[in-house]
Amino acid sequence: MPKVSEEYLQDKRNEILDAAFEVCKRKPAYEVTMSDIVSETGLSQGGVYKYFNNIYSVYAALTDRANLIGNQTEHIDEIMMLDIKPEEKLNELFKIAESFFSDMLLSYNKILFELGTYCIQNPEADKKINGETKATPVFPYLARRAAELIVTHVKAGYFKPVIPVEDILSFMVSSFDGIIRDVTLNKCYNISSDNMTELDEKKLITSLYLSIIKLLGM
Repeated sequence: MPKVSEEYLQDKRNEILDAAFEVCKRKPAYEVTMSDIVSETGLSQGGVYKYFNNIYSVYAALTDRANLIGNQTEHIDEIMMLDIKPEEKLNELFKIAESFFSDMLLSYNKILFELGTYCIQNPEADKKINGETKATPVFPYLARRAAELIVTHVKAGYFKPVIPVEDILSFMVSSFDGIIRDVTLNKCYNISSDNMTELDEKKLITSLYLSIIKLLGM
């Protein structure tokens, strides 16, 4: 029997993930079953299970796919190495957040939002999914590198925060989370805040950057 190439195996895996992605767009991700995915692919049950043991391995692969869009963690590391002013470097990191989040809204954000909610309510499922993921989650990584940048330059005396730096970091992380949540609800589910018809993720992240800079005494 001829040996199956790695390229063929990866193509089949991607074919199944494409099908899973389409199903997850039509129904809540946490309600998707392996049977749904088998039906979507047109493959046999064995043909799907050959590549994915269960729905959790599919969720993990979709999560990895999302976090690998645009090789953002590499770009974050490149920005951290730039020889520019700290506030300019921080601005570049926030621009990464803007572009990545906008790309995600057009593709995976609904799925990740639903899986995130599901995992909060189901710790065992969370362990199974995150136990198989390999890609670095972009937003937590970006927040960590931004925090490193801020703390380093507060200690060096470049930034002169008007409130404790720990409070600034808490504000930054919680604001990122809130923007992601509210814009996802707004754009993926048509849920609007009072007196707001549509939230703009780029304007919100820019506003957050300007707020952080002011809090850092710039």
